[in-house]
Parts: sequence; C-alpha cells; structure tokens
Amino acid sequence: MNLDEWTTMLDRLEQDAGRVLAAAPGTAADADLAPWSPPATPLPVELADRARHVVELQRSAMERTRADLEGLRQHLGAVSRIPSTRRPEEPAYLDVDG
Repeated sequence: MNLDEWTTMLDRLEQDAGRVLAAAPGTAADADLAPWSPPATPLPVELADRARHVVELQRSAMERTRADLEGLRQHLGAVSRIPSTRRPEEPAYLDVDG
C-alpha cells in the first residue's frame, strides 16, 4: 500500500471514529461502519504519528459504544422489572360482538 492509500485508509478510519463519537447519546452503536481489511504492506514511517492518533480515536469510539450499550442493558433491565398491569391468565380483550 503506498502513501496515498494509507492516507485514504487513515482518513476513513478517523471519520468512522468521529461519527461514533459525535452520535447522539445512546446511539453510538447504531453508526453504520463498513468493514475494512488490514493493509498488506507496512505503515509508512511518515504516517506513524497519524496512525497513533487514529488508534486513540478508535479506542475512544469503542469505549463510547461500550458505555452506550451498557446504558441500554441497564435500561432494559429496569424495564423488565416493572410489574405487569395484568396477570397473564386474564383475558386481554373483551368480545363485545358475541
């Protein structure tokens, strides 16, 4: 992979992480991210600092996604503990037509 290809890939990874970090609370996991393949050639030395920056952004994005998912799990757990307003054995509908 040449310098331009690496730069394009780093741009894309940076944008993906930015979308996750900019997502509304509770929606980070909904970001539509396309899969990517690791490069076959070594990272050019002149892009090492940029790659480190992108890795840190990705770590932040992963943490944000984990936090959103944990918040969702807690919310669903709380909702599941709300008692039902009717017993399951009671009919849910009244047949008024006969």
